[in-house]
Parts: sequence; C-alpha cells; structure tokens
Amino acid sequence: MREPISIWCFSGVLLFIYGLLIFASGLWELAHPLLHPPVLHQLHAPIWWGAILTVIGLWYLIEFWPHKRASQPKE
Repeated sequence: MREPISIWCFSGVLLFIYGLLIFASGLWELAHPLLHPPVLHQLHAPIWWGAILTVIGLWYLIEFWPHKRASQPKE
C-alpha cells in the first residue's frame, strides 16, 4: 500500500523552486550591476536567501518524501 504524500513534501518543492529562482536572480544582479544600487547591495541578499531556501527545500523533500514500507509477511 502506498503511503500518502505529506503536505511538507509539497512545501519542500515550493521552497526549492523559489530558492533556485531567487538564487538565479541574485547571480543575475551580480553579473549585471545597477547604475544606482540600493542600500546594502554589497551583502548580496538574494544569493544568500536563495541558497538558504534551496537547502531547506531540499531537506524537506528528502525528509518527507513518501517511502515504501517494507513488506510485512501476511499471517
């Protein structure tokens, strides 16, 4: 019998995808600097937050992925 998929697995997928998108946008900003950058631009927040979201999303995916149960002998 298949185990139901946890809502946390879907949350992990969303965090992973959003993290990749934010990380990619941070790399784009790094490669194409703005003429008038905002305050604290030198901290590269999108890169850090994108990486953090990607790691957390990957952890959720691994932790809450539905696993097959070991087949139990019928009595």
